[in-house]
Amino acid sequence: MYKKTVLAALLVTLYAGTADAHGSLRCNGRFIDVGADAAEVIALCGEPSRRIVTQVPVRTAVLTGFTRFAGYAITEQWVYDRGWGKFPAVLYVDEGRVQRIDYLPRRSRGN
Repeated sequence: MYKKTVLAALLVTLYAGTADAHGSLRCNGRFIDVGADAAEVIALCGEPSRRIVTQVPVRTAVLTGFTRFAGYAITEQWVYDRGWGKFPAVLYVDEGRVQRIDYLPRRSRGN
């Protein structure tokens, strides 16, 4: 009984430790993490295979409790095709910083 409890606790600990493992990308032997500067990513990883640029309307609160249109924010998704046998990486870049790193479950059809 004790061995099963210890094994279960060990498995939970290992699983929890890998929860944030997808939040980084390795390029030329260095890790790119969330919060990295976009220029640093380009310097280490090169140009992405595809960029998707999106304009999002931004609203701001006013004293009356309503919101008003304040302009547009530009967000980018950079797709890096990492080669055979590796999932493509998608970096979400906003205001010159990496906000999120995801991996596509299969090779994208556009490449």
